Amino acid sequence: MRIPNRRYILLFLTAVIVVTASCKKGYLEVEPKGALIAKATQDYEALLNTTKVDPSTAAGFLGDEVAAQQSYFGGASVYRQRLFKYIGDALLPDDLPEMGYLKSNYAFNKIIEEIDASTGGTEQQKAQIMAEAKVGRAVCHLLFLNDFGKPYNEATAATDWGVPIITAADVTKTDYKRATVKEVYEFIINDITEALPNLSKPFSHSLKISKPAAEGILARVYLYMHNYTASREHLDKAFSALTGATKPVGLYDYNVTLSPDGTWQPADPAYFGPALMPNSFLGEDQESILNMSLSAFYIGSANAFVCRPEVAALYDPSDFRLQIYSNTELFGTVIFPNGMRRYPRFSAEVGICLPDMYLMRAELKARANDLAGAKADVELLRANRMPAAAAAVPAGIAANQQQLVRFILEERIREFALKGMRWYDVRRLSTDPVYSNTINYTHKLYSATGDVVESYTLTPERLVLKFGRKLTSQHPLLIENP
Repeated sequence: MRIPNRRYILLFLTAVIVVTASCKKGYLEVEPKGALIAKATQDYEALLNTTKVDPSTAAGFLGDEVAAQQSYFGGASVYRQRLFKYIGDALLPDDLPEMGYLKSNYAFNKIIEEIDASTGGTEQQKAQIMAEAKVGRAVCHLLFLNDFGKPYNEATAATDWGVPIITAADVTKTDYKRATVKEVYEFIINDITEALPNLSKPFSHSLKISKPAAEGILARVYLYMHNYTASREHLDKAFSALTGATKPVGLYDYNVTLSPDGTWQPADPAYFGPALMPNSFLGEDQESILNMSLSAFYIGSANAFVCRPEVAALYDPSDFRLQIYSNTELFGTVIFPNGMRRYPRFSAEVGICLPDMYLMRAELKARANDLAGAKADVELLRANRMPAAAAAVPAGIAANQQQLVRFILEERIREFALKGMRWYDVRRLSTDPVYSNTINYTHKLYSATGDVVESYTLTPERLVLKFGRKLTSQHPLLIENP
């Protein structure tokens, strides 16, 4: 994404917070110097409620489930082509990286700095707002770290470069230095841990920070750190915190919603797939706990980037998740011989959602040798995705710990293919001593006839993005990735 403002700095993308039309009139008052300043507690709450964390789209093109179609590849942006090719300098010299989450981080920092001095609110209200902002800031840093910091490795985390820890809403600050991976993770954990006691409201909306969302994020943090005991502890708390939710929460049964006469039908002929499914961008998705959607595989990329053939082969023919994909080009009739195109209507969700929570818990149980518990969790999800006859984990796999973990990792691909989630799994598994060999380290470009035209290899250096020449020239203390 090209940002023309030369004053763009690492702290945030803009010094002015844009208030959406849904905010009440007078939300921010204009001071004599022209500054926009929030004063009342309800103003900070409105700011919090209109600050959504958006991940960069890079994850959508880096995962090992992704393949590309030569006929359309040249029409994709140069940045996305270079990401797919694992080229280090994916950004053009005048381009700045996608860092939308840092704009959100600015808003969260502003709230954290100023909420205690706000007027008209109770201490409990201020504590709740502060807690939500701290979790939001932690989420922003987790996304930041997963773009530009190395995957967590216990042996080297104290010296591996992470990202700057940004805790001030200060437009003038420019001397950003990178903290270590360990320091950033400690910061994230501390922010969420401090926030949890004050997240007292029941879960009400997936576009709002909640206790189950915070516990789920913390479980994911510990999963990335390979601390499986702590991850399981907070994941169990995330499930428990859903008790008393004021909005519907549960898995969709694709046997009902995606069957030929299902509730998400009729299909939008050939192009956009099932037409009546919920809109996650509006918070309608009952599986979503914290919505963080990216639009990587919407119209601009739907034909260029598809599933690699081996991913298509992972699905049972009766799996209703196949209804989310098409082998026909968007707005055309060409048949893709080697992969599946994702229907644009199905949003790419990398936030916390119930399928992710069940699969995380299944993996954690399997790693702890609770094979029966792991089997039950993964089969619970599968029973909502395909007919009962196909949902069972094969007996030989269910009885073997490593095979069951691998099966669950494959289930994550089946559930989240082309949604950006797989890239985060690739990163964490790259430092896993047992399951690093579950990664496919090659991207392939296919011709119209299904032949491999070119292959591109993922190297350890490309597990992180580069800041780019423009940003590092503006910030000489910001050490670039190799």
